[in-house]
Amino acid sequence: MAFISYIVGSGLTALIGGVSYRYFSSKTENEDLNEDLNESINYTLIDEKLKETLVSSKKTPSLGVTFQDKCNSIIKICREDCGFECRKNSKKDRQKLLRYIREYEKLGKIGFVNNHKKKYKRD
Repeated sequence: MAFISYIVGSGLTALIGGVSYRYFSSKTENEDLNEDLNESINYTLIDEKLKETLVSSKKTPSLGVTFQDKCNSIIKICREDCGFECRKNSKKDRQKLLRYIREYEKLGKIGFVNNHKKKYKRD
């Protein structure tokens, strides 16, 4: 008799647990949470020399898949956001572009632009 009451009790507990789980984890709460996580948070870091650096929590856009796509994207960022021309004619220029691509992927767009923005282009 105790075995039957144990089976009925555990089955009833599992049923109540499933219903309460569905109630507390409804889709509207998950959608609200995902929308909050997708918003970017911008904040400023200040170093020892009191220099301000803008940092964003938003994911940095990808440069591309192939080396050609990445080169074209980084050249466009250098021209439009940083204010200088980049080219890829010689081996030295290609090495510089590769270094810029690595730095972009490490720091993100905001950090890269802040490091390479020319004086006349600074806001």
